[in-house]
Amino acid sequence: MTITLDNGTLRLTVNPDVGGAVVRFDRLTERGPEPLMRPGSAGEHDPNRLAMYPLVPWSNRIGGGGFSWRGQHYSLATNLPGEPLPIHGDGWQRAWQVEECDDTRLLLALRSREQPPFDYRAVLTYRLAGDTLEVTLAVTHLGEAPAPYGLGLHPWFPRSAEVRVDAAAEGVWEVDADQLPTEWRRLSAGEAWDFSRGAALPERKIDNLFTGWSGQAVLRWPERGVTLGVSADTSRYLVFSPGLHADFFCFEPVSHEVDAHHGVDPQRQGLLELGTGECHSMRCRFRCLLS
Repeated sequence: MTITLDNGTLRLTVNPDVGGAVVRFDRLTERGPEPLMRPGSAGEHDPNRLAMYPLVPWSNRIGGGGFSWRGQHYSLATNLPGEPLPIHGDGWQRAWQVEECDDTRLLLALRSREQPPFDYRAVLTYRLAGDTLEVTLAVTHLGEAPAPYGLGLHPWFPRSAEVRVDAAAEGVWEVDADQLPTEWRRLSAGEAWDFSRGAALPERKIDNLFTGWSGQAVLRWPERGVTLGVSADTSRYLVFSPGLHADFFCFEPVSHEVDAHHGVDPQRQGLLELGTGECHSMRCRFRCLLS
């Protein structure tokens, strides 16, 4: 079952049963709907073939078969065929319940206790306001033992030869063969991964986390006359694309660094420890700008 929001300027189609994912996000034009994210189909059951999904209770990968927290070890099973590490938590693979809905706003909720120590209730809100899609993701910990939480959004965008990404950052994490971080380095002006003044995507694969972000980015498709502003209340984003011939790329605002659960200082790397009843949230806006 899909649900469509429409404010006359933008149209959003969501499938609560498939990870609460966005199926399509379009601006409405005289020529018809213009995709602002990579469009999916209403019958698709794989979130990785849709337009965007939530990341909760963590973003990206966790190494080592699990992690330890406050002296207790927690094992985590892999959850994606072909992927050797647990990835993105479980929110993107579960059905969400519709709690509120009108023409321009949809509120979804998820109760999960399948991956100890994560025992939580998440709330995902989509809202259309003028030329902007606002997405809010919040999680409340319900377990007795404190647990570290992270959040993010995983949008998929169409990749073209002309697309440009403008998102200034201070540094980037290099990764190993499992896409786990190995070394942080400061970005140099003009290098292939320097998006501070707007740049094309690198020709080779990129699946790396950037830090020191202002929370403001602009994505441009000049050949289509489409410009999308992205703003988030976080200082980190991840860029993913398999390479030059891929038809997509991902620009993911996230609250914490990859595998921060094994970091020297996990909370400084963005994880937030929640006690019973405590909440963590993030907000992101996607604004269709005039080109």
